[in-house]
Amino acid sequence: SLWRRVRQQKDCGYTGRKSMNLYLIALFLLAAGSLAERKYPEYEKRLYQFCWLVLTALLCLRFGQGTDYVTYHAIYDTIPATVDLQHGYICGYYPEIGWRLVSAAFKLLHIPFQGFAFVLGLADMALLHRFLEKYVPWKVAGLFLAYPVLYVVYMVSGLRQGLAICIFLGIALPYYLEKKWIPYTAAVILAMSFHKAGCAWFLLVIAAYVPMKVLFFLTGLSAAGGLVLQIRMVQELVLRLIPLYHMEQFLRGGSPSFFAVGERLVTFGVLAVLYCRKYRAEDKADPEVEAVMKACTCGLCIYMFLFGNAYYASRFAVIFKVLEIMPAVRLMEGRDRTARMAAVFFLSLTLLMGVKNLNAAVREGGYSRLGVHVLTYPYISLFRPERINDYFDYEEKRKEIYGYNIEDQILWIVEE
Repeated sequence: SLWRRVRQQKDCGYTGRKSMNLYLIALFLLAAGSLAERKYPEYEKRLYQFCWLVLTALLCLRFGQGTDYVTYHAIYDTIPATVDLQHGYICGYYPEIGWRLVSAAFKLLHIPFQGFAFVLGLADMALLHRFLEKYVPWKVAGLFLAYPVLYVVYMVSGLRQGLAICIFLGIALPYYLEKKWIPYTAAVILAMSFHKAGCAWFLLVIAAYVPMKVLFFLTGLSAAGGLVLQIRMVQELVLRLIPLYHMEQFLRGGSPSFFAVGERLVTFGVLAVLYCRKYRAEDKADPEVEAVMKACTCGLCIYMFLFGNAYYASRFAVIFKVLEIMPAVRLMEGRDRTARMAAVFFLSLTLLMGVKNLNAAVREGGYSRLGVHVLTYPYISLFRPERINDYFDYEEKRKEIYGYNIEDQILWIVEE
């Protein structure tokens, strides 16, 4: 009711102040910059530097932004500054060992979580810059394409997986493209130490030697397998054979997102058409683009096989989907009609996905119940962190999550 809504606003201190969504402004800035760098290539470097600095400032200076920020703050508080190699410290506790070691190092220096998040944001953006600098000719367009998923969802909110993806892009990907498998394995293990979903990157060691036609065929088989997994009798059989918690959660604890399935299929279809058209005409594929297209195909295979549970599918497939940035930009380098149509498609899709994901941040963060929408989503900075309490009690939420994490750690020790 209206009265209940007013009381909720009063209880959490909401003042009714309207803010401009700086994240949305950044999205439109990147869209304009992507168009400008193609029309005025002499200003491409300055445009990129400006856009990179804007995104870095938004990322590093935020406070409480993203649905998981306060969760990671609470996790940071539970991690001891000393490294205890007993009681499952290496592979038992959540989160993964790499995150715990880095957190412990920052806590040893008495750096608060805000400082940790600041440095993490700088590291993410530096690794993303290294990827764009080496492999993406139009770097503002690369930032634009990375914005809806990598930046908004994982770098702003899903901090561990965001860092793992950036480590892969900036460190592991060059080794993959050069087929240097020993340093590639080491880089993937480093990324996995921050998020276990990175184990899927080991598939690329095999995919690198598989022809594109075979991978396209495997995508169809994966889609068929994903459909078979939706049959109740098949689910029961799988659970008898693999009676694990995550298997039960995957088969029975989620539902498909047909919008996400359609977006992935259409996007990959456009990339595949551009890829086949360009390199059929040239009679020889760019080896770097071909290798990344193979990785993107692996991601689509994984998503189509797991599509029955959108949560698991996105977690394991997004680490490949972000690679679409490179072939998308490279395959649109021409100025013919097909390249222009593809550019319009990616411009429209990225704007749509950017608004959609920002709207999800408003909804999942609980802002929408206070009348906040995607145009007025507030930017809370480190300079005025108390403003977060206009929307929810930050400290209360942090303490609640802190308690859950301490409970989990005690249970793990008891079980061990």
